Amino acid sequence: MEARISGLVGREAETAEVRRLVEAAVAGAGQSAFIVGEAGLGKTSVLEEGMGTARRLGMRARSGAAQDRERQLPFAAIAGCLGADAASSDGLRSRVAEIVQGHERRGIPGALGGGGEADFAGMEALLGLVEELCAREPLALFFDNLQWADPASLEVVRRLMRSVHQLPLLLVGAYRPDHLCEVDRLVRGAALGRHTVLELAPLSPFAASALLTEQCGGAPGPRLWSMAQGAAGNPMYLTELAAALLREKAIEVHDGVAESLCDLPVPPLKTLITHRLRHLRDDVLQALRVAAVLGADCTVTDLAAVLDRPAHEVLSIVSEAAGSGILCEVGSHLVFRHALVRHALYEALPGSTRAMLHLRAAQVLAGTGATPERVAGHLLAEAPEAGGFLTSWLMESAAALTSRAPALVIRLTDRALALTGPGDPRRGGLQRHRALAQLTLGELAAAEETARCALLEPGAAEWEWALRWIVVQAAFYRGRPDLALAEAQAVQGSEGVPATESTRFRAVSAMCLLSLGRRREAERVAEAAHREARGDAPTLANALHVLSGARFLEAPGPEALELAQQAIRFAARSYHPAERFRLQLTLASGYTELDRGPEAQRTLAAVHEATERAGGMFLPWYHLASALLAFNTGRWDDALTEVEAGLDPGEHFAMSRALRSVAALIAVHRGQRSDAAAHLTAVDAASDTGTVAWFYEHLPLCARALADEAGGASEQAYSRLAHAFDNGIGHLPSRRILGFLTPDLVRLALSRGETAEAQRFTAAARARADHSAVPHHIGDAYRCQGLLDQDPDLLLEAARCYHEAPRPLSEAHAHTDAAELLAGRRHPAQARVVLDQALAIYTRLGADWDAARAAARLRAVAVHRGVRGTRSGHRHGWDALTETERIVASHVAGGRSNPEIATLMSISRRTVSTHVSHILKKLTLASRVEIAAEFIRRTSQGR
Repeated sequence: MEARISGLVGREAETAEVRRLVEAAVAGAGQSAFIVGEAGLGKTSVLEEGMGTARRLGMRARSGAAQDRERQLPFAAIAGCLGADAASSDGLRSRVAEIVQGHERRGIPGALGGGGEADFAGMEALLGLVEELCAREPLALFFDNLQWADPASLEVVRRLMRSVHQLPLLLVGAYRPDHLCEVDRLVRGAALGRHTVLELAPLSPFAASALLTEQCGGAPGPRLWSMAQGAAGNPMYLTELAAALLREKAIEVHDGVAESLCDLPVPPLKTLITHRLRHLRDDVLQALRVAAVLGADCTVTDLAAVLDRPAHEVLSIVSEAAGSGILCEVGSHLVFRHALVRHALYEALPGSTRAMLHLRAAQVLAGTGATPERVAGHLLAEAPEAGGFLTSWLMESAAALTSRAPALVIRLTDRALALTGPGDPRRGGLQRHRALAQLTLGELAAAEETARCALLEPGAAEWEWALRWIVVQAAFYRGRPDLALAEAQAVQGSEGVPATESTRFRAVSAMCLLSLGRRREAERVAEAAHREARGDAPTLANALHVLSGARFLEAPGPEALELAQQAIRFAARSYHPAERFRLQLTLASGYTELDRGPEAQRTLAAVHEATERAGGMFLPWYHLASALLAFNTGRWDDALTEVEAGLDPGEHFAMSRALRSVAALIAVHRGQRSDAAAHLTAVDAASDTGTVAWFYEHLPLCARALADEAGGASEQAYSRLAHAFDNGIGHLPSRRILGFLTPDLVRLALSRGETAEAQRFTAAARARADHSAVPHHIGDAYRCQGLLDQDPDLLLEAARCYHEAPRPLSEAHAHTDAAELLAGRRHPAQARVVLDQALAIYTRLGADWDAARAAARLRAVAVHRGVRGTRSGHRHGWDALTETERIVASHVAGGRSNPEIATLMSISRRTVSTHVSHILKKLTLASRVEIAAEFIRRTSQGR
């Protein structure tokens, strides 16, 4: 007689709660829940029951179990649960798997950093997959053993918890409690009321008795019940105890009472689990030991190959193990019914045997074309005697493994380097792979050091130029263009350097010089590289990019844009997609500065999907460029949405100061002083270093100066701006490129009675406008001159130029200046008309502080106008939605997923997700279903 298998006795309350959550998710109100309990308390059984309920109620249910050996493999747990596999017949899943594998991101500094937690490209792809699946039908995800999940998968879970209410999604995870466990900290630290925690307690005496009755066929007698007390209410313990006694025929049932024929202390759970293994044949036990070593990815084919036995024999062995309740088949994989069984088998193996089996598994899997990460997992577990295979395999597979799991490459190359002698010619190649993995992880100083050490190894000549490129990249992107320049120049002076390599390093030298503020030198070197390029696309792209940047920093204009466009054409044939992203984002910023908004928008639209796939610094850079375009053209709510979407990656990739500064500027203009102060405090706390961030250091300056003026410290504001204008800031040189400061400088200088300084600033604005012929540059020149000459006609002409640009905030400022002068000249009627134009713009922007200041200035000259309400006057309800949010709401009502909406609107998925969150908050709704219902209701009413 064998024990009946049941894991739900005594878990009626928990299964009922999971059913309630399933019903809510089916109705469109997403839910998240976590089942917490020690091993054997029934977590898996509750998960399986919930999965069955979800399927019966029409949800697509998927399950997965984290594996302790996969903790170093980013996204392993979540990708497995979602079925994101490159071999999947579902095109969506296979595309996501390709992104997670990271081939496009290999070598992008920091793109796969933070143990995968900073791999925003992989994260975006998986979150997008969940949203796409939810758009097809309600989705339920069940995760077991989350205590073993890799950090990147837990980060995806955290983000899903945050947005689950937007989707028809049920997210249920189970884990063992441990205050040191990352998932436990995640769950306990999440907002109360946003998710459900089900803590499994030991079974009550009544439930324990019911379970034994079910298992043994009768109510437990005194001896059996006495033995059961040692199980402490653990259902698995009770089940295994009953099974062991039944196998030994040590239970008799009389008159509905099951009694033990022995009166012994209950053995430990591990002993009971392994007891069922005693009755198996030796070949079955050996197969189970190998399966325990192979882990969760074990298949019959793998098992047969490692055992070196025919597949039909192994199938027979597997059938016997399955019949004994030890193994089961899940798809093509062989899975132990309980992890404790696998652990018991694995730990019982002597260390040398385990090492031999891991090595054998690695060799077999490598020979059958298994993924590098599977092979790597076994090589990390085996003993050092496998140095020969490890080194040769790494030389072939490290590049592919770096894309997927660079941290594993570092550990494996460290081991291989320890096993290779000082004169081994492969050491240089191993160091190269190690340095590239460190670069990809964002360990830039370490990558630079490793590459320099590799250059000293015997046989390094084979990889010399690749290693020197790593040195230059690592130094440049960690904010040390001086070290990158020294290395690039050293290469050019080296004996035997190929002409193509020398020219490429010359172009990179120009980029370093530009980053160091040595603009004229950068131009000369870039021009030389351009002449010597001989059609080499990467050299031409870099040289033209530097020339474009140098011209732009000297005086923004059409010539700089033309050079940038040429650079992109060559970058299309470049060796790395990152080159294109860098140039396209730079070009978009150039278009924005030169008032070519539609072209800026098209350029950003063309690059947004690529930046999401690449991740790294390109993702926050994209959001910053989008935010600046929206801010300058008066779409401030859209700008704030881009800031919010970009902040997470911005914190990782040194762009948070610039992003928060945009938010601070808007907050000051809107009179939201506490929000502005919070943003500026965060700006001061951030230590963004890097060549890209330095080009945006004017944003914190402007935000701080505006906050000074709003706080009544105009003298301090003037001092900040004047110092920057004369001395430069970040990588922006003084005067012409900082011409956007001139209107405020003229205004503040005149308020101090410094006419000569105002004339100097006006001359700079005029020179910039003469060179560029850009509408808002011309507007700045007119405004400066109008303020200097106290000429309202010039100020009105400035407003016209700003309107053409469009730069609505500057337009409103020019109208305010003109109205004040008209009132002072006793033209009150005209002053009121012009002031009304300014106030209308301020109202549309929500610029309460500017509106109040304008009204106060005009009251001082006897022109009275009340301050209008902010924007539409609504902060909640349908009327509070921005134009963009209404478009997003219409797409949600159409049943489209966030990725689909992103494609239709040519914005990022993160931006769409932020818009949806704002819509839910403004409408006080809980789900996308409710957004759709509200949109349909209003449409049917013609509103």
